[in-house]
Amino acid sequence: MRSSSSDLFSSFSVSGKVEQLQSDNSLQATTIATQSFQFQRANAISTAASQYGINTDADTQGKEIEYRTILKNQPTCDLAVPAAIAGGLLDYTHRIRSGAMSADTGNADATGAGPTASGTLTYCQAVLWIDPLLAAIDKANSQLVAIRQLEYDGNLREKSLSKPQPFP
Repeated sequence: MRSSSSDLFSSFSVSGKVEQLQSDNSLQATTIATQSFQFQRANAISTAASQYGINTDADTQGKEIEYRTILKNQPTCDLAVPAAIAGGLLDYTHRIRSGAMSADTGNADATGAGPTASGTLTYCQAVLWIDPLLAAIDKANSQLVAIRQLEYDGNLREKSLSKPQPFP
């Protein structure tokens, strides 16, 4: 009689282990499927932001060609921007550039370290800067939207993972 009770206990033990292994396998399969979806989503968002940047660059180049054509017929095109304004813009540009540079001096941009060329900024040059600057802001905003979307998706995933999952 003793052998039959140990067989029964052994049967329950094996049955419990099988159920646990099936549950573990199901959980792993769900985790892998979720991660695969998240990678696909991240790649889709990243690709869309990258394509938007490419399209923005192409549009900007087209506008620059159009603006150059218009500006070459303007008699006031060679008028200089007042030195105080041009100098302020140049200083601001250097501050932005140095803020974006790596703190590692080995990665420093050597072209920005030398003395600046003494010249004047013309109104036409300033006009030609506007669209590329706006395009750069637009691209950066698009990248920020993509990052926010990925963070939002990640927060949703974390919330869904923090909820207790029913056992199958």
